Amino acid sequence: MRQKIFWLDLAVCSLWLFIALANCSWWSLPAHFLMVVTVVMRIILSFSLYRREKRSWMSLTIFSALFALLSFVGQVMITTGDFADLPFVVMCINNDHLTHTIIKCLLLAWLFLGPLAVYIVGLCRKTLTVSTLTWKDALGAIMWKDKGAMKYCQLMLIAVCALYAGLAMDMRVCRFACIVLPPLSLYLINRHITSCIGTSDKNLMVGKLWMTVAAMVVFFYAQRYAGMWRVWMLVVSIAMVAYVCWRTFGKQGLVQISILATIYLGIFLPTLAIGYNQYACIEYGRRGLYTLEPLRGVFYIKDTNTDKVGLRDRYGILIEPIYDNIIHNSRNRPLGIYELRNNGCYTLYNVYQNKMMTSNVSDLNLQDSICQILDKYCDRNAYGHRDRLEIRVTNKFKAEIPLSHVKMTRNGITSYYDYSDHPYISEDSVTLHSGEFATDSIVRYGDTFHVLHYSYDVKRDSTVLYNIDLKTARQSTPQHEELDELAKRIETLLK
Repeated sequence: MRQKIFWLDLAVCSLWLFIALANCSWWSLPAHFLMVVTVVMRIILSFSLYRREKRSWMSLTIFSALFALLSFVGQVMITTGDFADLPFVVMCINNDHLTHTIIKCLLLAWLFLGPLAVYIVGLCRKTLTVSTLTWKDALGAIMWKDKGAMKYCQLMLIAVCALYAGLAMDMRVCRFACIVLPPLSLYLINRHITSCIGTSDKNLMVGKLWMTVAAMVVFFYAQRYAGMWRVWMLVVSIAMVAYVCWRTFGKQGLVQISILATIYLGIFLPTLAIGYNQYACIEYGRRGLYTLEPLRGVFYIKDTNTDKVGLRDRYGILIEPIYDNIIHNSRNRPLGIYELRNNGCYTLYNVYQNKMMTSNVSDLNLQDSICQILDKYCDRNAYGHRDRLEIRVTNKFKAEIPLSHVKMTRNGITSYYDYSDHPYISEDSVTLHSGEFATDSIVRYGDTFHVLHYSYDVKRDSTVLYNIDLKTARQSTPQHEELDELAKRIETLLK
């Protein structure tokens, strides 16, 4: 029981250290550095109490002083607050203030009052008998003198490397960390266990390491797949790790270590290495292995059925994959403002605040419907390569932002949309009234295109409600009847 509580305490303190390292604020570097030192002192205290050191008061005094100092400046509250947020973030549920406060109080009690209570109880029951701890040991030397503590430091160093690889989210670094660090951790755990029980099989260990490497390769490349393909790849990966851990530890009667090692090596460490939870958002695969700048924890996802793209962060979906493309446009916009492009219109998205902003059209449903009409229209009228269409629908009473604005060209059966603010076909030289046509010609790519411009008002009784402005540029001569028919087809969407 004592050993299980010790393992649980190490797990909690290790998570606390990860959170302290992950939430580094360079503008408060001294406080952050002291926070990391405080967490390390808490881990040292845990090992000294487990060894029943009567002089654990030295580590306890240093830890308490640092804890009180950082509590005064608020750094402890910030870090434990981030710790208490972790369950909500991982499970993608709303942060409940009462539950958050309860978790935070329990963490503070466990991390500070827990070792104090253990030490006082140990003194009263006279179970603290060893008195070999020196000031050097209390400051960290015990982590090199104790064999178990030294192995813990080695494994923690590997885990910290995986943490920073995942935070950087560089494709090559993440792939190296994911494939190399779990087998290396398995090797160190196996060495420690075999040295404790006195058995070793180096030849068998080589085969186990290769199987672990293969499992991590499957885990890493599962990111690109969605649905059942990804589920089965993750199942195969964890099954291979479970088999290795069972052969290594379970057959020697160490069932609990086998289960813990499977969870740690097969799920926790590779997830840490790639920087996000790929067990969430199973229905969508990752598009590419790069991130959305400037945020390293936000990246593209895709719907394999429609080839649409969206965004997700380390824990869940931000933007559903319903867009043709997502880009950062340099139209004097700050970093973090992205265009979500779909069917010729775009919506601005603030990735920092996870908030939708303005769109360049006011009726997205109308825009989608017009795009569907234009696809059929171009097929029916045999629009060729590089032929263009531009449709602009405005509300006569709110003409600042168009209801819809589509700038489209065709390449075979595929439609391509233009999202720039520049004139798409030609500059307007005349103002057209409803029912009027204007012709022009332009030269593009060495070919002459015939331009036909048409304006059409949509009325209710005698009141003009909307204006449909149509412009086409074709290598063949466009007909007036074509645009008139198209305008009336669009008119049905406005009634």
